[in-house]
Amino acid sequence: MSSISEKVKYIFNQGQTRKHHCHWPGCTKNVPPSMWGCKVHWYTLPSLLRAKIWSAFVPGQEVKGTPSAAYIKVAKEVQDWIEQNATKLK
Repeated sequence: MSSISEKVKYIFNQGQTRKHHCHWPGCTKNVPPSMWGCKVHWYTLPSLLRAKIWSAFVPGQEVKGTPSAAYIKVAKEVQDWIEQNATKLK
């Protein structure tokens, strides 16, 4: 499974299998473990970062708890972007 459309289909077929919150700092909204975050914060990210998350996401990583090194690298990049830009977004 490598295309974005296949990953989207996978994501939306996954349910809330355990407690998992949005990855935006301070957000406590629960989202399915296959999702990065809630709709509001997902679309707050620049499209380039969302594309990088999609590209690095490997279906099933949320089940096994084994995100790839590429996904972890992108997740760090996203958190750095949030830290640098969150105050500008208010």
